Amino acid sequence: MLELNGSQAQIADAIVIGAPQHPAPSIQGKLSLKKSGQDWIAHVEGGPVKVEIKENQIELIIDSRDLAGFVFFRRLKGQFSDKFMSGSFTIEGNTEQPEPGGYWSAAPIKPADTAKNAEPVDITGIWTPAPGVDFRKYSMDLTDTAAAWFENYIAHYDQPNVRCVSPGIVAMVAWGAYPIEILGSKNRLTFLYEVDSEVRRVFLDGKPPPEYYPPSPMGFSNGYWQGSNLIIETQLLEGNIRDFKGEPVSEGARMHEQYSVSEDGNTLSAVITLLDPKNYKQPPIRRRKWVRNSATEIYPYECDPDSFYRQMYNENKLDMYFSRSQRRQIE
Repeated sequence: MLELNGSQAQIADAIVIGAPQHPAPSIQGKLSLKKSGQDWIAHVEGGPVKVEIKENQIELIIDSRDLAGFVFFRRLKGQFSDKFMSGSFTIEGNTEQPEPGGYWSAAPIKPADTAKNAEPVDITGIWTPAPGVDFRKYSMDLTDTAAAWFENYIAHYDQPNVRCVSPGIVAMVAWGAYPIEILGSKNRLTFLYEVDSEVRRVFLDGKPPPEYYPPSPMGFSNGYWQGSNLIIETQLLEGNIRDFKGEPVSEGARMHEQYSVSEDGNTLSAVITLLDPKNYKQPPIRRRKWVRNSATEIYPYECDPDSFYRQMYNENKLDMYFSRSQRRQIE
């Protein structure tokens, strides 16, 4: 389902449902449409997509990435209006696991009720990743500043985690391959991530950052309940990368997260939005889902930076690596 935000100019929150003959988890993404002169401009999850609208027909081509790194496209065709859309989609390109086509629909999104009284739910426990629920949109709408920095980026050499440096909470919270444990205490939630063995504290009492608190990979997080949804706002992020592709996150960027728990208490869902106008014309969005599993073990995260540097030394590439130092200085 694609949820439209009131008119033909704005469309938000899309769910694409897998083909009935090949049952698969639904996926969801935010779609925005606006008209510029005679042309339509479209974004999914903050990233640009190709769109063609003729009378009451719409076609969207959305670039996506699977967990193995293959880039492919979902081609959505259907009926277009400002009140409801529906149609079918096909998969184009190679994926590690063949994906079926399916059906999609769209309806206006309801504005969030920000005046809801707090109704906290139990979010504590060990959570393991569930199947993907978003488009894993590949390209984002970079500013000229971000595009210039990102040009010639080489993940094998430039990603922080390949040399055992934290990629930061923006990337970590979007990576869906690792479990997390959430601990509750008075006025605070503590997130323990298996990836990088990182610890994150989310203050629920409005605590401000201490004076001179430095920017860091995990930033400083405050949380509050909006009804039964947990909202987390993170500030004081240091310059880092956004995701598997390595696009930049500027120092001073912010992150907004909304967590919700299913009625049976066994599924945790999150919508994660990066607010970084220096680098992105539209805020990038990721969606994640976990299932409660108390039997899961959180293992120590082992990383040996010597293996990274040893390989370059053996291949006589250390000078090349050091010449790329600007990739590790994101402001």
